[in-house]
Amino acid sequence: LFFFLMIRRPPRSTPKPSSAASDVYKRQGINAEYMGYKMEKGPMKLYYFDMPGRAEGIRMLLHHAGVPFEDVRIKFENWPAEKPKFELGQVPVLECHGKQLTQSYAIMLYLGRLYGYMYTCPYASSEILAIMNTWDDFNMKFGSAFMPQSPFEPAQKTAMQEEFFKTDFNFFMGFFEGKLKAGEKHDYLFGNQITVADFYALGTYKQMRTDPRVAGKYDTQTEFPLMKAYFAARLKELEDKGKAGPFKKPKLSYFDMPGRGEACRLLLRQAKVDFEDARIGFQDWPKLKESFPLKQLPVLEIDGRQLVQNDAIMQFLSIRYDFLPMKPDKYYRVIFLANTVRDIYDGYVRYYFSGLPEAAKTKMETDYFTNSVPVLLKAIEKRLTENKSQEYLVGRKYSMADFYMLGVSKWLLLNPQTQAKYEPILKTVPVLKLYIEKRLKDFPQLEFKYNLRCLLYTSD
Repeated sequence: LFFFLMIRRPPRSTPKPSSAASDVYKRQGINAEYMGYKMEKGPMKLYYFDMPGRAEGIRMLLHHAGVPFEDVRIKFENWPAEKPKFELGQVPVLECHGKQLTQSYAIMLYLGRLYGYMYTCPYASSEILAIMNTWDDFNMKFGSAFMPQSPFEPAQKTAMQEEFFKTDFNFFMGFFEGKLKAGEKHDYLFGNQITVADFYALGTYKQMRTDPRVAGKYDTQTEFPLMKAYFAARLKELEDKGKAGPFKKPKLSYFDMPGRGEACRLLLRQAKVDFEDARIGFQDWPKLKESFPLKQLPVLEIDGRQLVQNDAIMQFLSIRYDFLPMKPDKYYRVIFLANTVRDIYDGYVRYYFSGLPEAAKTKMETDYFTNSVPVLLKAIEKRLTENKSQEYLVGRKYSMADFYMLGVSKWLLLNPQTQAKYEPILKTVPVLKLYIEKRLKDFPQLEFKYNLRCLLYTSD
């Protein structure tokens, strides 16, 4: 009942095709654009009635993506008291980080882009939206004939229901059957992977099956074999996802030192992400090395996948947690600063692990601290002073560039072999020095248990 009363025909315009995804580099068409809410910073709450209805596709998507959320089921008798709490006086509502997202269609598209269930190609995006809109047309036809509150007389209503199964049901099922036939393997309504269109369809299907007048038609129909097989296979896929076990928090593997992995740690802590900070002892690394892709660290395990290469991990996390602005000028500044900071780190690694004789190595070290580091720090300070807010490197809040800067600073300041050389250089860039000192106070909890002098350089 409430499912059909709250049907809203979505706007026919195509939303901007962009997506920041999590599971997901295996899903196609991912666009690195943040959509405006820090969805992952706190536990999500999805409010709806204790029935499939308009929320079921959303539930399915979140379960499939492995996203933990609180599935709040409102009892019908409690709805009058609960209704004023929601902006439009209706559900479903997705709540996260103190914000309410309303309209099931908009929520589905948002989560689809966030978790990689939406293509970015304009044509593909329009195809998916067309499929979702057609399911809404199907629901409208069904609701007119079957919902109890319809204004028609019983005899007329019975005639409408018969007409629905005779014409509308076959028309729409034929449309979707055609979409499956167009697919390479007939597995999904569009493309070769599950999308928001599939969750939308499966949510509708599950709701329809709660009505015995319709469930039997789905179960016995033979005119649309691909649709019948599709519903069975996709529901099995969702069931198998549910058996995969409880949600696992992200795991960042790196040595017990700042180094390249420190920027990732800082970012995750600033985003308030509950993650496992796995610190590998240098003595254990030789036996663990083979178990990691590329045989190097850091490695981030998230959404059942292992992400490698520090810069790629940082951009992935920055997109997800809104630390990488998408406006071209700010995006450029963040990437410029991140690469400039990386030059500081790479320059150190280049001379320290050069394998040259000690005299040549000392010469490289002197050049590094005399010429390279001062030039790079002055370039960074110049951008900091150009920023209206000198609290952060870009804009008025943390960006990926800040975590790079603070990570390499912790590395050089905590390393006994570089601290004495790095601190005097910092004094020549006082604005940057003040910035580093102030921002590092945001992360007092990050400590290291090892003796840097003894262990820092014992591993490749």
